[in-house]
Amino acid sequence: MRRTRDPAGREDTSAPRVPTDTGAEQATVEQAKGMLAERFGCDVETAYDRLLELAAGAGVEPETAAALLLGAHPAAPAPGRDPAHGDVPLPRAAPPGDPAGPEDDADPAARLALVERLGGLGWGRWDLATGEARWSAGLYELFGRDPAAGPVGLDRLAEHVVPADLRHAEHFTRALLDRRDPADTEFRVRAGGAVRHLRAMAEPVLDARGEPVALRAVFQDASRGRCDELLAATRLQLMRQRRRVAEERRTAVDLQRALLPLPRGSRDLPGLRAAVRYLPACGATRVGGDWYEATPLSGGGVFLAIGDVAGHGPPAAAGMARVRNALSGLACTGAPPDRLLAALNRMLLNRTPLDEPARGRNGPLTASAVAARYDPGSRVLTWARAGHPPPLLVRDGAAALLEAPEGVLLGAHEAPDLEPVITRLHRGDLLLFYTDGLVERRDRDLADGFRMLLAAAVERPGAGPDAVIDHVLRSLGAANPDDDTCVLAVQVVD
Repeated sequence: MRRTRDPAGREDTSAPRVPTDTGAEQATVEQAKGMLAERFGCDVETAYDRLLELAAGAGVEPETAAALLLGAHPAAPAPGRDPAHGDVPLPRAAPPGDPAGPEDDADPAARLALVERLGGLGWGRWDLATGEARWSAGLYELFGRDPAAGPVGLDRLAEHVVPADLRHAEHFTRALLDRRDPADTEFRVRAGGAVRHLRAMAEPVLDARGEPVALRAVFQDASRGRCDELLAATRLQLMRQRRRVAEERRTAVDLQRALLPLPRGSRDLPGLRAAVRYLPACGATRVGGDWYEATPLSGGGVFLAIGDVAGHGPPAAAGMARVRNALSGLACTGAPPDRLLAALNRMLLNRTPLDEPARGRNGPLTASAVAARYDPGSRVLTWARAGHPPPLLVRDGAAALLEAPEGVLLGAHEAPDLEPVITRLHRGDLLLFYTDGLVERRDRDLADGFRMLLAAAVERPGAGPDAVIDHVLRSLGAANPDDDTCVLAVQVVD
């Protein structure tokens, strides 16, 4: 039993449909079903339901709707006869203005316009001998062309195709004219001030000798489907990127935690009490190369250092481990801080193939650092810096940045100007070593960051290094979205 639908769209299976289709009509219906199945991405049975709905909405037979969809000319039924019910007379047309009468049932142009509008379709025919072209109203709409300007000739149709898609249009034309085969392709056209994706389905009209004398084609608006495909592809790409970013971030954080121990609470060193905080950047994979060192030395001294390796992600974390371990090993030689930084600079400049994982994709490895040696007996701090913010000293309720030549980044110059500085400390003094992620933010001036740091450092008088660090971090905005933050606080206790 063949399914039909009444004009309201309800399925009617109560009686078989009178088989009045000719072989040509059935072939037209099958072609239309195939086209609709591709258009809506459904099976052929569902496509036939769509065809029935279009036909019911237009007030025509499915064969007529199929012919209009394909740009063919449906055979007109005999006057006064209903082709679906044999010789049953049709009702007489209602007088003009009668609200009970049919509106456009007898107007083939209106039927075609409805089918074109519902299906996003338009048809055209080009006579190869005379050059004459005929377009439906739907095709003018698809090309964004004023019907008063007339159809576009076949020889000028390529002028409306986006240049990048001309090869598709040319292949389409060759298949029709040279091989005499039906063709189906997609290309973009300039429709007024916009660009529209069109699907073109065409076939040549052949004469008795098999030579093409005309082309007839149906064009379909594929812009919506293409936009949906692009949107889905973009969403999938973003999802994959998020997964990759999250995995890279986890790897970098795990690597950094393994290479950079972060003890909880305060830690006692010769003559000092120390505390440290490390906050990874809160944005994407912005785990970086910040590091610190606070280690007792033979002879009773303490080695203190903080630094930042340029870059982010696993390469920066690997570079951080290399720089930190190298400087810690050099500190055991007893050399003063400026010479330690000079030796580290030479090491970064003398790169080998083994350095490639640490360097990553961004070229040579560079770093900033402050290195210091504290003698608890004399309370003397000897220190030097290379392209890094200076330490901050809190004494007697006042805070100040220690002065020293800035120096250039390590790994950037063969002979950097590194000078040692000697600072005498008092009992109760507190020193803050920090990376630039603490004071430098995208949404504020660097000078404002330093002013906020100086103000926050003195707002916890008498507090230990742990409490001071926590207050400073809260006051300056905690984690930086774009850069890591590392803070080392040491307080003179003896």
